[in-house]
Amino acid sequence: MGKTVCIILNYNDADTAIGLAGELRESREIDEILLVDNHSSDDSWEKLSAFAASAGGAGRPGITLLRTEKNGGYGYGNQAGINEAVRLWNPEYVMIANPDIHVTDRCIRKVKEGLEKTENGAVASAMVSSPDGKRLFSYWDLLPLWRDLLDTGPICRRIFKPWLITPLRRLPRGGTAGSRMAGAVPGSFFMLKMSAFPGRYGKEIFDRKVFLYCEEKILAQKLRTRGLGVVLVTDAEYVHAHSVSIDRSVAGLAAKQKILHKSKLYYYRRYLGAGPFSMLAARIFLGAVYGEVKLFEAAAGKILQTGRK
Repeated sequence: MGKTVCIILNYNDADTAIGLAGELRESREIDEILLVDNHSSDDSWEKLSAFAASAGGAGRPGITLLRTEKNGGYGYGNQAGINEAVRLWNPEYVMIANPDIHVTDRCIRKVKEGLEKTENGAVASAMVSSPDGKRLFSYWDLLPLWRDLLDTGPICRRIFKPWLITPLRRLPRGGTAGSRMAGAVPGSFFMLKMSAFPGRYGKEIFDRKVFLYCEEKILAQKLRTRGLGVVLVTDAEYVHAHSVSIDRSVAGLAAKQKILHKSKLYYYRRYLGAGPFSMLAARIFLGAVYGEVKLFEAAAGKILQTGRK
């Protein structure tokens, strides 16, 4: 196997990013770790610099730092990291990792094998679990606009769940006994086979017009148009302390929902080819969902406030 680089994107959460980098320095599956600071507004850069300066030791993955010119969001920061990794090391594999995950060498190795042995595999990930061992959401189907909208609302998502996700056992098989082909996988951890992204494709892995959310589906849609696919390794898992990283960038449930809706509308227009009528209907539906979320957030706030009295 060729060189493997892990990109850890940080924004105002250097301690968590350093914690993961410290864990991965013990890895035998990773050759280099690139810590990308997405132009944090706190003292993250100073903390990351001090960590990199003290992180010596032969035979371990090296630590390299990169600071972006602005906080352009998840896709912007990770694309900057990919560009730098290609410039410095020309890796065979690039691993994208949120600071708030924990992943073992066994999982990394299994994901690599899934990519190697799946002919049209370009991206791969594993199953997701919470810190207390609970199985979390691990993949999406690529749905048409109307079904994707149903997957946005907190209530309708639960009502229509059987029609919004293909059961794991029914997903097409991948190139290994424990792998399947999924529509898209969460952006908290996945691996890119860089030979699947030659030339301009490698510089356009992420759509930098999207600040947060929908990046995974956008990437999957790009792959689909090229006859490539997403591999889900079902016999390995990683741990995700869900939303710890996002909470550093965006505070409040309604604020996150607002960003999600903006990204969804862009996704529908740019990647699903939605026309004016469909876009109008989507805006009306998402407006109703946003109102629902605002009401829930206000009610939860009142309950919390009452409990403190």
